[in-house]
Amino acid sequence: MGLCSFRWKVLLIVITIILLWQSSKILLSFTQDHVAEAEEFLESKSMLIEQKANPKEIIHITVYYETLCPDSRSFFVKHLLPTYMKLKENVEVTLIPYGKAMTTQNDYTYEFKCQHGPIECQGNMIHACAIDLIKDQSLLLNYLSCMIKNNIEPVNIMEVCAQKMNVDFNVILKCYSGAKGKELLARYGERTSALKPRISFIPTISLNNSVKDQAKILRNLLQEVCLLFKIKPEGCL
Repeated sequence: MGLCSFRWKVLLIVITIILLWQSSKILLSFTQDHVAEAEEFLESKSMLIEQKANPKEIIHITVYYETLCPDSRSFFVKHLLPTYMKLKENVEVTLIPYGKAMTTQNDYTYEFKCQHGPIECQGNMIHACAIDLIKDQSLLLNYLSCMIKNNIEPVNIMEVCAQKMNVDFNVILKCYSGAKGKELLARYGERTSALKPRISFIPTISLNNSVKDQAKILRNLLQEVCLLFKIKPEGCL
């Protein structure tokens, strides 16, 4: 075998080794990339399955109250708002501002008689309009808590609190001044009358459609809500 031929064979072997080495690197890189993609895919599917198997637990809080009731004011400020702020991702609050009022219908309109007089009826109606118009629950609860601290002048406090919280005062005033406010309050009267057992104390609080243990709820709402969770959220720990 000539020297030239031998050199060519050596060169071909070297080139072949280099090509095989580079090919293996490319293949390894390709495989690693696809393994990583597969792992990410499986992890995302696993998370989706876990979320479906363990959906976020929501406790439903319904509050039947009156705007001039001292117990309603205390519950709003000391219990409802603080509990919501700790558990806002895990609670849904429904507000029913009517209490022990009475509704009469005359010629396609409604008239109301409230436990603490006409001013309370005005406050209840303004709260009903705010509930209808403010869709952000955190903003709504803060706004109503602001008003209920001093609802003795409902229209004035509605404006004062609206300015503090950048709420559109005029749309709430329009609702309150027109037929919509009375319609909303009459509807809340129907919901209050439908509650079983009938309301005997204001405020009355329903947790997941149950009105049991009212004394415990009024004493410590957060504790009673936390007892209902199967897995305690951070706000309960």
